[in-house]
Amino acid sequence: MAACSRTTPPRRADRYRSRVRAATAGVLVTAGALLPTAAYAADTPPNPSTKPGYTLDFQEEFNGTSLDTNKWLPSYLPHWTSTPRNAQARYTIADGVLTERLDADTPAWNAQYDGTVKISSIQSYDKDWWHKFNASMPNDHHEPDFNGYSTKYGYFEIRAKMSNVGGGGHQAFWMVGTEDTSSASANPEIDMIETFFSRPANWRLAAYGWGDPNFLGSWYSSDAAVPSGSPTSEYHVYGMDWTPTQLRFYYDGQLYKTVNDAPNMAMGMILGIYTDAGSGVHNDVWPKTWNVDYIRVFKDDNGYPEGYQRIKNHQTGQFAHIENKTGNVQYGSVPSTWWSSHWSKEATGDGFIRYRNRWTGEYMHTTTDSLVHYGAQPATATASQWTEEPVSGYLRLKNRATGTFVHTEDATGNLQHGAVPSTWWTSQWAFEPAP
Repeated sequence: MAACSRTTPPRRADRYRSRVRAATAGVLVTAGALLPTAAYAADTPPNPSTKPGYTLDFQEEFNGTSLDTNKWLPSYLPHWTSTPRNAQARYTIADGVLTERLDADTPAWNAQYDGTVKISSIQSYDKDWWHKFNASMPNDHHEPDFNGYSTKYGYFEIRAKMSNVGGGGHQAFWMVGTEDTSSASANPEIDMIETFFSRPANWRLAAYGWGDPNFLGSWYSSDAAVPSGSPTSEYHVYGMDWTPTQLRFYYDGQLYKTVNDAPNMAMGMILGIYTDAGSGVHNDVWPKTWNVDYIRVFKDDNGYPEGYQRIKNHQTGQFAHIENKTGNVQYGSVPSTWWSSHWSKEATGDGFIRYRNRWTGEYMHTTTDSLVHYGAQPATATASQWTEEPVSGYLRLKNRATGTFVHTEDATGNLQHGAVPSTWWTSQWAFEPAP
């Protein structure tokens, strides 16, 4: 995760190397005769289309028999291939379920630059140069811009049943950034679902910076067993809460994985099924399908006001950081790009705040001495909970456990805490957005 780099990560030299996600792929838009499999007794029921504290921003229930082409482009990155017909999706919509499929005669979507990769995929966004996964690949031809839905931040939810065909291949629900429209296409990626056919009891998810200097110094992936149930014979609900500083993934409403960083640009969605990519060569079981009941995106009613912050002392003009990894929070004139000086604010829900460091994912806290420390702290630990008290245009940071305030009075280079007067500039702080 981000802890591998102390600074904003450089533009990656390996940006275009093949990796374990299907590099990409496409297929033909046809309405087939395949119908979604009937629900099983152990299915996780659909959630309500309302979520307390959130407002529904995007809703796709896959009702009717045809795809809503105001929301979806039924094709996969057609601007990259000289055979755009091969990039069209094969799918069926019936009984409120989208079934995407690959058949034995599905052609390679982009044989020149992506080999034998096959894909049946739809997407909510498209633009020339979008998602350049191969450094040598030209934009083959112009395609009309399409934006059925793109957004920044939100709670994404999908109810789906995975493929049970074995062999190489995978199904995926993923997002790609839209900010860099140049030929570099340096846009981040979140693979909310990228589950391999060969590991049907797992949920594989991943995140990639793809040259975005503000997201993930190293690529992240997780491929682990789901907590319960059978993802290939039952419907389950997969969720992702994307905030300015975190990605939190949920399985049937339970927290499953957390990534302590997040993209900070609008992203478009892609939904597809693949073979012959990083997930392996297909077997001869056809058709290969997966079923999606719905996709919904909710927005937090409180908004998403802050990303990473730098904490600046009024007296010294210097910033709180953990660059030297001493276990103590220090202060100094560190470059603004160093993740060791970037902090996110996390509300506890009962009026307090926790400060999490971007580099390590650890929290500012107090112990029995006079220094301010950082480390792994449970959310319930009052020593890692703070309030911000305004004074003369600045803030004083008061610890819940000790009732003391953070300061730099003794000029030791380490943050201290104590019962210092509110007029002391050494105990006054300002928050500045990190770059």
